[in-house]
Amino acid sequence: MENHKQERLRLLINSFFKEHSFDELMEVLYVLYRGWALQVSIKVDRDERLRMLMGYNDLKAFLEEFKELYESEIPIEKDASQSGF
Repeated sequence: MENHKQERLRLLINSFFKEHSFDELMEVLYVLYRGWALQVSIKVDRDERLRMLMGYNDLKAFLEEFKELYESEIPIEKDASQSGF
């Protein structure tokens, strides 16, 4: 990746995680999945429910892995009350 693109990516990531804590993102992800599961899951077939569950699990695992890899490099907000969510 070009240096310019790498720098833009780094700035984007830093900006995002200054606004939103990992704990908050995990909570929002769960609330979104739970809301979908309670409202829509009874109206869709088994394959769609499985697709959504796998998507939720994959995104959760991605965020957890990202946190592990970048927590020491990015000043991550711990207090979700500072966020706009």
